[in-house]
Amino acid sequence: MKDDKQGAIRLTRREAIDIGLGTVLSSAVAATGAGFAVATRWAGADDKPDNERLVTDFGAKPDDDGLQTAAIQAAIDAAADRGGGTIRFPKGRFLSGAIRLRDNIRLVLEEGAVLRGSENWRDFGQGGWLDALITARDARGIRIEGPGRIDGADCENPKGEEGFRGPHAIVLLGCRDVVVADLAVARTGNYAMFCRDCSDVQVRGVSVRGGHDALHAQACRRFTVRNCDFRTGDDCLAGCDNTDFEILDCRINSSCNGFRLGCVNLVVRKCEFWGPGEHAHRISVRRGSPRTNMLAAFCHFAPTDRNPKLPSDNWLVEDCTIDHVDRVYEYNFERGTWQTGQPARRLHFRNVKATRVARPLTVLGDAQRQFELTLEDVSITLREGRRDQPVLDIRRFGSLVLRQAVLENSGQAPGLVAREGDAVWLDRVRWVPQREAPYLLEQVETLRTGRADDESSSVRGTFQKAQS
Repeated sequence: MKDDKQGAIRLTRREAIDIGLGTVLSSAVAATGAGFAVATRWAGADDKPDNERLVTDFGAKPDDDGLQTAAIQAAIDAAADRGGGTIRFPKGRFLSGAIRLRDNIRLVLEEGAVLRGSENWRDFGQGGWLDALITARDARGIRIEGPGRIDGADCENPKGEEGFRGPHAIVLLGCRDVVVADLAVARTGNYAMFCRDCSDVQVRGVSVRGGHDALHAQACRRFTVRNCDFRTGDDCLAGCDNTDFEILDCRINSSCNGFRLGCVNLVVRKCEFWGPGEHAHRISVRRGSPRTNMLAAFCHFAPTDRNPKLPSDNWLVEDCTIDHVDRVYEYNFERGTWQTGQPARRLHFRNVKATRVARPLTVLGDAQRQFELTLEDVSITLREGRRDQPVLDIRRFGSLVLRQAVLENSGQAPGLVAREGDAVWLDRVRWVPQREAPYLLEQVETLRTGRADDESSSVRGTFQKAQS
């Protein structure tokens, strides 16, 4: 390779092929003897916006059975070298192994475009946990947009976790200012999106079908997830040590948990949760006993082996519906699976309706009684055949507030069982069916009931004050 003239570089044909150009720069290549004179501007610069190209301009072939990885990466690198730009995938299927995003890159999968991952896990790396179809490290200003689709082809890796987990669809590490929008993701070998140490991320209009977790975030900050539709074979949203998350107007369906999350400052608003899962739990499928029950809408997550730094605190779940799940919420700081690394603290449900629930909303807090639960304008109804049990079972807590709440079971068990708590406030609570002793409180310091004219104030449960 040598300089030819100002604005051009001379490459041999072999050098062009070795760096993945080949037919990539056809409109900008002029034959000059034994080599090529390659213009420094992009191919097709005369007929496209200066910062926008098709992957086909760089040699990617739609609906070809060969890997298009080199051509796709060449397009990304060319844009990044110019300070950023948009790379578009036209209609068609583009087969690829691992590709790497860089600063200020916008990938757009147009209508009918499919970025399909290879079925061979070796095309994504060495079989490590972070292998993915799309990876970005320490990048700024990246965008991954539809309306096209990412298809993970259910790629399995015999060296992966549990002997089969393959590459993720999207992995973001240390990234800032990220948008993933209007995109469909299906059949991922592992997570649809895995984010670690990322901030200022928007995920909007994204659908996920099958695979494992839809969005798994670790030590991330300032995330907004809006208008998404997650239907997964594992948790929909998961991870710990996160702060300032908003989940708005989303649909959540899982054969594991809707949220298995550790987060400080979480808002979940106008979301729909329902089971059973449309995609069987992936691990259960591998074990030969597929199951689809949705374990919980919300589950505390702070696994000790990750050495989490933050508790879960200041959660607001508002204007949501929950149907046919096992539990509305589950937290066990003593022996819960992946729950004992940090405690959960304040959780507020407001205007939430839960129907056909199989098990009580269950809490076993830490010895310091840091957990505080408020159910405001909330109704929880147990499922037929599962009604002979409490609706709410809570132990080791600081405060429990039920305000304008409806708890419905068969009446054979208390609607509420609360033990080892500092304070319980029952304000306009309706027990269905109405009974003489609808609640059982043991070793609770203080009980406060609602207004004198409230119908529930005339109903007295069993209250055993804690011994001083």
